[in-house]
Amino acid sequence: MRELSRTRLLAAFLGLGAVGAIAEVLVDRGAMIPQLALVAPILTATALAYKPGDPPRRAWIWLACAAWLAVVGESAHLLFGPPVSRPLMSLSNALWCVSLLDARRKIVRGALVPPLARAWRWALAAAVLLAVLVAIDAGRELVAADRVDARQFHIAFVQLCDGVVLIAGTWLLGALHPLWGGAAARPFLLVTAAAGCFAASDLAPVFALLPAPRLWIRALIIGGWALLGVAGLAQLELRRAMFARTADLQASLRALGPRR
Repeated sequence: MRELSRTRLLAAFLGLGAVGAIAEVLVDRGAMIPQLALVAPILTATALAYKPGDPPRRAWIWLACAAWLAVVGESAHLLFGPPVSRPLMSLSNALWCVSLLDARRKIVRGALVPPLARAWRWALAAAVLLAVLVAIDAGRELVAADRVDARQFHIAFVQLCDGVVLIAGTWLLGALHPLWGGAAARPFLLVTAAAGCFAASDLAPVFALLPAPRLWIRALIIGGWALLGVAGLAQLELRRAMFARTADLQASLRALGPRR
């Protein structure tokens, strides 16, 4: 069952990635719309699969909202250009941060995992240091600019969001490390991997020395959205499996007959 699940998830990742890659080749502006139009409904279905009050529900709602905002942002970019799309994409990045922070809070409050191991505490400290350096660099770029325009503000805001995502994602990886390989950890590991792809795609100077830097950046963005869609499917599969086990248990109890 697990191997079949992994096969399906790999096929979904390749399919979503192929949609994004084909759209990137065929469409000049708004290239992400076809892929996002698949990912956003998946995340919405994932959020709606849980009842109000269930711990995972709100984190997936934030992710679904981020995806739908990205759909609207890409559509606005296609129709009206960057001045209209930038605020929407900035808000989408902010909701990413909210989702990961909410997932972290739920895990801590539910005491689902033991404290971070020493190696992961060092990794978290390094992530905090890197996020602070990113924030300092973003602030310095704004201060050094003769005139701060919407594009520079958007880039700085996205970099700050990347810092938050880096910290929250590192913590999630460390917190879920004891569960790696299990179905319960798989959706959040995929979400964290997607967040890593998006954070890496925004570090444009890193790709400046590579051949075809835009191709690398777009590949990371396409891969990130594909991973996010697969994370939603993995969570849906986990929910269905839990529902099936609960139904089997209830059927077994009914088969025992009324208690005397």
